[in-house]
Amino acid sequence: MSRQSTRPAEEEPSKSRDGLLHRSMRVLRVVSTFPQGVGLSELTRLSGVPKATCFRIISTLEDEGMLVTDEDTKKTRISVGSLSIVGGILTQSGTLRAIREILSNLSTASGETTGFDMLQDHDIVVLMQNVGPALIGQTLKSTPRIQPPWLTSTGKSLLSYRDPQSVRELLEPHYPAENPYTLETYIETLEPARIHGYAWLYGALERDAASVAAPVLIDGEPKFAIWIGGPTYRITPDTVRRLGQLAIEAAAQVAKLLIAASQVQPDFASDSLAMQLARQ
Repeated sequence: MSRQSTRPAEEEPSKSRDGLLHRSMRVLRVVSTFPQGVGLSELTRLSGVPKATCFRIISTLEDEGMLVTDEDTKKTRISVGSLSIVGGILTQSGTLRAIREILSNLSTASGETTGFDMLQDHDIVVLMQNVGPALIGQTLKSTPRIQPPWLTSTGKSLLSYRDPQSVRELLEPHYPAENPYTLETYIETLEPARIHGYAWLYGALERDAASVAAPVLIDGEPKFAIWIGGPTYRITPDTVRRLGQLAIEAAAQVAKLLIAASQVQPDFASDSLAMQLARQ
């Protein structure tokens, strides 16, 4: 005699619908960060939703008047009529969820732990982090936390956009005299970080740890930074360029998200977003 399932008849369809709704929201969130539109291939990559599913979601949302696809460029953007709906996604809480999703995707792509930082006075504040799939032998510290900028790749990344004299004035009262590298040597490493678009650091914060970071640029100013961190045997000179490019792409996503949020929500401010994170 076959055993009858005790699962409610509607459970599986409900799960399927919930999954599609989740993917639709991911697609809509990514599209909302591209005011000039985004192509299907890039949308698929950034959202993590399969191309065929992305296409169906776009078609459905176009039928509902929420998305518009340009016939010439084939890029999809948010329709004017749906901005009020998207505004609900791009509130502070919605933006925080989107940043966490970007970090999660970055961890998946890099195989490492990722995070979201800011420079506050002369300190780096780690606002958010996502555990990597290969976290072995490392202790994940709580957030928010404060770290010296000269011991982090995010510090190098963010300070690289300042002139040397302002960096000197900012760090000189706090830079440890026992550091094997002088402050002047540290300042000399900042320009390459700006030129390449990312910074990397080996064994500074922890002997066997390395990290790569890229700035989140808003109107040309580095407001935050995205980082990838892991052991030195995985983050090596051979892998750092690929990881740096991944960090640059994720930082650009966050920048577009924050810019879109400020456009949709006039009272939205990235500084208040950081304050909300720092209180968590």
